[in-house]
Amino acid sequence: MRIPMTALAALAALAAFPASAGDIKGSVKLAGAAPKLAPLKATKDVQTCGGELPDESVVVTNGKLENVVVSLKGGAAKGEPGKVTVDQHKCRYHPHVQATGTGSSLEILNSDPILHNIHGYLGTATAFNLAMPLKNQKITRKLDKPGLVRIKCDVHAWMSGYIVVSDTPYAVSGKDGSFVIKNVPAGTYTVTAWHEKLGEKTTQVTVPATGDATADFTFGG
Repeated sequence: MRIPMTALAALAALAAFPASAGDIKGSVKLAGAAPKLAPLKATKDVQTCGGELPDESVVVTNGKLENVVVSLKGGAAKGEPGKVTVDQHKCRYHPHVQATGTGSSLEILNSDPILHNIHGYLGTATAFNLAMPLKNQKITRKLDKPGLVRIKCDVHAWMSGYIVVSDTPYAVSGKDGSFVIKNVPAGTYTVTAWHEKLGEKTTQVTVPATGDATADFTFGG
């Protein structure tokens, strides 16, 4: 089958001019001094957990705020499902905060030689509730619904973590407060930054036909 020259020319043009997309880059700061958080007290299984654990609810390094989930609303961008992992290690969730696309697979690990019961809540409803008594045990669950999944341990009350399940592109700020949402189609978006203790901030960003866009956030103050 021969392809007409006009069709070949159109394909070549598409290859030469790919769909417009750019990155949304930014950083998240905390205004004022970082809070001094008392360590969490372990009340059982101290041989594995230790006597005290860090409070990870507000993590600040040189004024930069970690564990902020940044996501988009509006425009043409859609989130993609993938695979994420949460590990129960020394009676903490690793990572403490993460984000993923709707329809992703969640692999849950227990690296401790003790019983954990990981209980995930989507709002007030139970998303999963799993007893994991064995070291190196693995269970996989599907994250089919968008929203904020709060995870707790029914055995160790101080354990907490969060998984943001998103229909749109997302990123999580790192230790330096920075984040990048890659390959966002050109357009105007509402960008939302969520933190477990400090709440939510929003701004509007336009991704140009060529180049990147910037969205910075400051919490507190």
